[in-house]
Amino acid sequence: MRSGHRTLWNAAAVVAAVLGGCANSAAATDGMVIELSIGGGLVPAAVRVSDSLPRVWIGGDGRYLRQPPDGQSNPALPTLEERRISVDAVAGLIDQARSAGLLADIPDYGKPLIADAMVTRVVIITGGTRHQVLVSALGYPNPGLDDTAMAARAKLSQFIDVLQHPERIAGVSAPQAYTPAQLAVFVLGSAGATGDKAPATWPLGNLGTAGAPTDWPAGAARCLVVGGGEVTSVADAAAGKDRFTPWRSGDALWDIGLRPLLPDEHSCADVVG
Repeated sequence: MRSGHRTLWNAAAVVAAVLGGCANSAAATDGMVIELSIGGGLVPAAVRVSDSLPRVWIGGDGRYLRQPPDGQSNPALPTLEERRISVDAVAGLIDQARSAGLLADIPDYGKPLIADAMVTRVVIITGGTRHQVLVSALGYPNPGLDDTAMAARAKLSQFIDVLQHPERIAGVSAPQAYTPAQLAVFVLGSAGATGDKAPATWPLGNLGTAGAPTDWPAGAARCLVVGGGEVTSVADAAAGKDRFTPWRSGDALWDIGLRPLLPDEHSCADVVG
């Protein structure tokens, strides 16, 4: 944020409000979801798959998932850490989202003239309604934007700062690894030259025929969902590999994208949608 723009509330006040109790919060937060994602730009299909995984996901029951800040760079299978926060804290976050203007008419965030900028997406589901905000180049220098857009961006940035720091919430549990019940597997096409990158071995069926057709993340791809013990088999095969590692299935090499499904996701359509 540029100097001279007044901060509309400070981070301490936001956190304090989040920590405040809310009457009947357990019932009030039932079915709520908060998601923070950052992605976009001209990136390979495998990156689009991993970027579709939210940086933060919070369920109405206090389940909190976050991409670990110190995790492996570009892993073949992205990971999440899981914590628990109180339902009062979840209700407080919803209140702060409302104060930031995220549950009504979308604020004017301006349109930066920056090519290939990252896009920040905040999704909030509350009261059976899905609210979505998409902001390009959040945090970038944007000298061409007016004061209204800069103020709206400041509000959003402070809300995001709270979402990304669960350790500031009183009573938050210690982090543990999130174990997804299912994985989405996007078969992106035949792999090209691998150079000196050793392929991973696909542990399940034939990638050449597996999955249903989809035009996401790019072109003619296919997607399948694996669950149960197959999740462990794929995770073991992906250990130590990155998202650009080719996968051997039979006599062929394939480019794939792996995506753990969130607690409210159960199909490829949930990722694509």
